[in-house]
Amino acid sequence: MQITIRGHHLTITPAIEQDIRFKFNQLTQHLDQVNSMQVKLSKDHEVTKRSKKGSANHKAEAIIRLPGIELFAQACADDMYTSIKKLSEKIKRQLYKHRKLQCSYQPLAI
Repeated sequence: MQITIRGHHLTITPAIEQDIRFKFNQLTQHLDQVNSMQVKLSKDHEVTKRSKKGSANHKAEAIIRLPGIELFAQACADDMYTSIKKLSEKIKRQLYKHRKLQCSYQPLAI
């Protein structure tokens, strides 16, 4: 599986990259159908009256491509590691739901 990690308004440190690869490899180890994955991390640097600690300005987005379907999730938090954790939990739920629907589908024998 190919994982592409991009940063928008921030640099991707080796620790962040390792955290992403660990979490998403762990999620997709039981699902062989994953073609590719794109993860985009961004940080909002705009300073306004509302942007302060607790404003959830670290955003993580992911697109996972499976045969015939794309899964998308987005998460925001104060800290990049927290947003990555939230993102992995959202993707985990979507993959579980997709796998459950796929297993319950039984084609009719004609």
